[in-house]
Amino acid sequence: MKQFIITYEDNFDFALTTKIIMNKEYDLDPEIIVGHTVSEKYSRTEVIMYNWIDFILPKAIEYGEDIIVYEDDVRLTQPIHDLPFLDNDIVWFGFRRGRLEHKRQTITGTQAMFFKKEVLQDIYDNFCSYKKKIQIDNGMSKFCVKFSKKYNIYQPKLSFCYEQEHTSLISLDDWSTYTKPRNS
Repeated sequence: MKQFIITYEDNFDFALTTKIIMNKEYDLDPEIIVGHTVSEKYSRTEVIMYNWIDFILPKAIEYGEDIIVYEDDVRLTQPIHDLPFLDNDIVWFGFRRGRLEHKRQTITGTQAMFFKKEVLQDIYDNFCSYKKKIQIDNGMSKFCVKFSKKYNIYQPKLSFCYEQEHTSLISLDDWSTYTKPRNS
């Protein structure tokens, strides 16, 4: 299984720290992928979806393996080996809030997600179909709802990670809400 951390050039050192911590604490060795940053070409709400389309998904499809994608601000709270990867096509195990089974079928935060290799082309095609790219949380939630009959999707009751506080070009939220480990 391949694992990736998505970041941008100015945040590379932060992503490297995340990788070192994951390796030391959990014996994980994710590859860092440097994507686009917010600019005139890539807005705050579009940039991550473009990074998935331009960097993560093509590389993942090329590898032909199951993958995990982490955001560069992730701090795991427990080992991920207990997650039911083999039983599910998508495991959304790093998030801020929300559930797909609620009336409002959205999850906020794509901090950590597992995908079986069979899902990747559908995600790529779905994301490319948007004429105007959307915020990745919204895009991934819509994908999971749209493909819920085709794929087994699992979200644990509590996130397996939290966000290490840092300056974000994307999130306008109050960081103090998300930067503390949640109790299991």
